[in-house]
Amino acid sequence: MEDVGCKPTLITYNVILNVYGKMGMPWNKMVGLVDRMKTAGIALDSYTYNTLTSCCRRGNLYEEAAEVLKEMKLMGFSPDKVTYNALLDVYGKSRRSKEAMVVLQEMEGNGFPPSIVTYNSLISAYARDGLLEEALELKNQMVEKGIKPDVFTYTTLLSGFEKAGNDEAAVQIFEEMRNEGCKPNICTFNALIKMHGNRGKLTEMMKVFEDIKTCQCSPDIVTWNALLAVFGQNGMDSEVSGVFKEMKRAGFVPERDTFNTLISAYSRCGSFDQAMAVYKSMLDAGVTPDLSTYNAVLAALARGGLRSQSEKVLAEMKDGRCKPN
Repeated sequence: MEDVGCKPTLITYNVILNVYGKMGMPWNKMVGLVDRMKTAGIALDSYTYNTLTSCCRRGNLYEEAAEVLKEMKLMGFSPDKVTYNALLDVYGKSRRSKEAMVVLQEMEGNGFPPSIVTYNSLISAYARDGLLEEALELKNQMVEKGIKPDVFTYTTLLSGFEKAGNDEAAVQIFEEMRNEGCKPNICTFNALIKMHGNRGKLTEMMKVFEDIKTCQCSPDIVTWNALLAVFGQNGMDSEVSGVFKEMKRAGFVPERDTFNTLISAYSRCGSFDQAMAVYKSMLDAGVTPDLSTYNAVLAALARGGLRSQSEKVLAEMKDGRCKPN
């Protein structure tokens, strides 16, 4: 462009920054482009600063986002709703719940009422930090301000309580969700499957699996892997095989996580030959083993007392440049 005497403008640079962000370019590339703008005497505008802040979402670059905001204010630009929501998303993904609350207060103080996107970012941040009572309070604040929680709100809370082992609270959230007419999605069902499965409540787990179909949802790879893992933990090898067949009938091609789950599942069931057959089929399918694969295979061989094969797999692991932990 410059070679033919056509100089980039502010719009040009803003478009390139936006494209860089969508491509997930490294932060130093973004900064390099901004430095070129400044060297060329092109002043950044609010769109530039908002684009930079949004780009910080992908790498959880909360310190960089704070620096962008600081410079934005120094240059006389006032943050808008786009700025604040991007910042909240960055802080949420970076598990910086205290900083997020400061941004929320500033946002409201400057006349920008938070939206459902705002609250969901904050609830997600608190849930990741295990601050579930605070996350629940934020949900209540939403309702008080006339903002109706959506499937993301409820599923985030449900998953948080499930991971914390608070099944009663998770079920209450699900019941409230249903009572409010909010339709569950596959992520909601997956959280319930994991909750019941990890507690050994297999009847309840399979009821949730059936509910997926009645709610016009379809199981995803996470659903299938969760079922395989639960049946494996409970030593139910025929159920493991049945789920795997049903998964393939549904058109799912096993990926590495599925193979790893299957190897572990058969190993826990005492079906060591089956575990090794899955490992072989994984290699035949051209799927590269990772550390979890090797650990699962070695655990299966150790349970089966197959020492010589363990040494062979350990050698394969080292040859494949996968460092044992």
